[in-house]
Amino acid sequence: MSEYQYYEFCKLNAPLTAEARKEMYSLSSRAKVSTHGASYVYNYGDFQGKPKELLFKYFDVFFYISNWGTIQLMFKYLEQQVDESALKKITIKHVIDCEKRNGHILLDISFSNEDGFGWLEGEGMLADFLPLYDEIKARDYQFLRLIAASNNRLNGETNDNLEGGASFELSQAQEVFFKYADIGLKVLHE
Repeated sequence: MSEYQYYEFCKLNAPLTAEARKEMYSLSSRAKVSTHGASYVYNYGDFQGKPKELLFKYFDVFFYISNWGTIQLMFKYLEQQVDESALKKITIKHVIDCEKRNGHILLDISFSNEDGFGWLEGEGMLADFLPLYDEIKARDYQFLRLIAASNNRLNGETNDNLEGGASFELSQAQEVFFKYADIGLKVLHE
């Protein structure tokens, strides 16, 4: 089976500087760089850049997907835009991480589906996930609680981090994420 990895960076409220575009091009001959982002596709090998460092330096959002079942979103906020203590309560090692640096909070969400995603191409997917950035900025952490609960249930744990039981209504962005991640929310109702 062939390998597929997709990396995408996005800057939300201002265009990338010429310096940022130049650096993103320099990282790979596979670079597709625009005024507000950069993306890379790999069918062999790996991206040589350090996504977390590039996010802190230039971007607001990072998205990664592989055909072996990993999907990752990283969101960077100004520290006053989110409640760091509330986010820290939802963290799960290797699934949801929260890091503070230079006046910013980086939220790293990584979910693995051991069955993989089949051949699901990442191009165009990030736009569907951008409303999740705004949900978290509005201090609506349901998406994070659902990720935590899905992870716990898939690992046979019952501590699901959901408030008020398993009754919830998904936003459109949450529905799309769970569909693409092939998590199947039925696991949350078991």
